[in-house]
Amino acid sequence: MRSLRGLRRGLSLLSLAAVVVPLSAWSAEEKFTIDIYKKEAQKIAIAVVGFPSFRFGVKGEDLDAEASAILTEDLRNAGIFDVIESSFLPFETTQVGFGQERGIMPALNSLKVQALVIGKLSSRGSELFLEGQLFEVAKGERLSAKRYVGGQRTLRTMVHRLTDEIVFRLTGEKGIASSRIAHVSSVDGAKEIYVMDYDGHNPVLITGNRSINLSPRWSPDGKKIAYTSYRDQNPDLFVVNLETGRRQKVSSSPGLNIAPAWSPDGEWLAFSMSNDRGTNLFLSRADGTGLRPVTLGPHINVSPSFSPNGRQLVFNSDRGGTPQIYVVDVEGTNIRRLTFGVGDYSVSPRWSPRGDKIAFVGRLRGNFDIFLINPDGAGALQLTSNSGNNEEPSWSPDGRHLVFTSTRNGRRDLFIMSADGANQRRLTKNGRENYLADWSP
Repeated sequence: MRSLRGLRRGLSLLSLAAVVVPLSAWSAEEKFTIDIYKKEAQKIAIAVVGFPSFRFGVKGEDLDAEASAILTEDLRNAGIFDVIESSFLPFETTQVGFGQERGIMPALNSLKVQALVIGKLSSRGSELFLEGQLFEVAKGERLSAKRYVGGQRTLRTMVHRLTDEIVFRLTGEKGIASSRIAHVSSVDGAKEIYVMDYDGHNPVLITGNRSINLSPRWSPDGKKIAYTSYRDQNPDLFVVNLETGRRQKVSSSPGLNIAPAWSPDGEWLAFSMSNDRGTNLFLSRADGTGLRPVTLGPHINVSPSFSPNGRQLVFNSDRGGTPQIYVVDVEGTNIRRLTFGVGDYSVSPRWSPRGDKIAFVGRLRGNFDIFLINPDGAGALQLTSNSGNNEEPSWSPDGRHLVFTSTRNGRRDLFIMSADGANQRRLTKNGRENYLADWSP
């Protein structure tokens, strides 16, 4: 695992994996549309070919199989593709090179394959090149051609970027393969914040102060993380710049300064502060100035999350006697309760980046599970059940997936699922407690 210094180095390496060969785009009218919340939604049938044997580095490692496997996993994780197994195709996939696609199009078309990706690795000195071309099978048209440059250590990053290019060309939406997940992990009695790739690889230590660090939240530009830390004996609110490593204490009022949330424009932080009059929501600028209350009173108001338009906050409060989900305008007006009849305990709300759903944790029959609800309080949908306690949901940037904490394997680990509750899979396998995840933009 790398330190924050290693993260900055990794970010600079990531910039080397630059796109240098853009080609044609598909028009918006021709792009596929996928129903996010519908189980068994029709997926885009796609084939991955190419990646002939290629050895690189001092050890002469064969990287083609690794690159092909990462790309295949990325496409499957996107939740919108049916990746055709190479054994089902009537030709040797590794023998297909650039310019040979027309010879295999009839076979792919007969198998109802809709999209084709051809990949290739090459090198020049210490530089590693990844090339990928995307085709629409029915029309035989090339939709995109990209070339990425880096090194062996950035191979996974380059493949993630190719995956996101494929998703964008076929759907018109940003992919998630290049996104990252911040989370808390228990290390030798401390609770430290880490950042890892969306698929659980390449964890990077962010805090390292051997204290209690909680609730990491990404800024909308992905360059900063706000979090709560007990490093100075009080639960204070900090913001760390991932590019420079600079940390700023934003709020250190005696008592709680917890559960931050960024406004969509990155200018404001919502968080909870406590005093002898209760725990209430406050807004401040990202540097800690301009502090003003959103809620007032003797109740416990925590876990704010902004609506995508920045005009409202969803949060949980015990003002009705038990913790339930509420919505309030950022001016502190129009407070209304959302959850009724979803158990006796509803907490940890997170607004979808699409704006149409709110994920939260509800307690039914003694277990904690993850639910969705519409912003008007209607349409409650249970996503997890009969699998330990499932808590702390956070949305992927495309609104198609959720990362969450589950105890189904005996301790807290991070899992990912589709927004309809399907395809639940374990993300962290490091033998530690892992929880409080937040998905980057």
